[in-house]
Amino acid sequence: MKFLKWLLYIVLVLVAIVLIVPLFLPATVEVTAEKDVAVSPEQVFQNAATYTDRNAWDPWLTTEPDAEYTIEPKPGYVGSVYTWNGRKIKTGRMVVDSVVFGKYIASMIYFGKDPEPSLVEWNLEKTETGTHIKWQFTSEASYPVERLMMNLFRGAMQKDFEKGLDNLKAYLEENPPRLSTLGEIRAGTIGPMFTLVAGASGTMDQFGEQMSELFPRLAMEVESQGLQMAGVPFSHYLTYDAETGISDYLCGIPVATPGKNSGDIKARTYGKIPVIQVMHTGPYEEFVHSYDALMNYIESNGINVTMEAFEFYLTDPMTEHDVTRLQTLIAMPIK
Repeated sequence: MKFLKWLLYIVLVLVAIVLIVPLFLPATVEVTAEKDVAVSPEQVFQNAATYTDRNAWDPWLTTEPDAEYTIEPKPGYVGSVYTWNGRKIKTGRMVVDSVVFGKYIASMIYFGKDPEPSLVEWNLEKTETGTHIKWQFTSEASYPVERLMMNLFRGAMQKDFEKGLDNLKAYLEENPPRLSTLGEIRAGTIGPMFTLVAGASGTMDQFGEQMSELFPRLAMEVESQGLQMAGVPFSHYLTYDAETGISDYLCGIPVATPGKNSGDIKARTYGKIPVIQVMHTGPYEEFVHSYDALMNYIESNGINVTMEAFEFYLTDPMTEHDVTRLQTLIAMPIK
């Protein structure tokens, strides 16, 4: 009888734990980890929103390397899917639900056959040295068992999220993602074209600020002179000093009919120019990779160029915020 009495006590205690303790536990369970990494928000975003190389840093998958997984990135990021199936990590899938390019990712995560998802969020903030990452998990835990278990294991999940960001930091800083792609290098022509141009001089780090001032001025002058734009904005690089990194260049806008000089804005006519050219798709910061490939092609094929260069900006960065979609035609005149 004593045994049965003690067994009854034990059962009552267990029932109390399962039914009463969860009443005092939060129904919403949150886990948050934060980390600074020395790569850009766009690079972190590209990796996280497409699940690219997720197996290289995932804190759960790295504990079971033999587990099966699939990665299915989607154009535009929304709908990208990551699934896993293992003996220890069980089964699940994660689907990108919404994004703000370079800043925010929201994904729905499903565990096993549970139809109710939890929320995984990435908040990315640009810093002087790279990106501050905030990685957060939020789940609504049903009463009583799920609420009890989720709160019991919250500490272990916290450690997993922190380990994941440690892994991600090490991986991205050693393997920074390249966000640009290169089209076919080929011969072609640019021009003839009438243009309005304005000159500047600076280093690559200064080009963005200079161009953001020059192109609006050129557009206003086109309108002031009653001209019609006849092509996309471009830059014409005239000189480059390897020691200082300084280039003299022109910002220009093609127009349908000849314009006229107005202060430091000049009317310039270009004839038909033979060029060797390539389409760069991606951020302007990665032009160096495309120029290197273009110069290697020129040298390998014995092409004689003037060492000037044109960049035609086919995509407006003011309306296209996904830098991986920016298209720029790079062209170097052939002598």
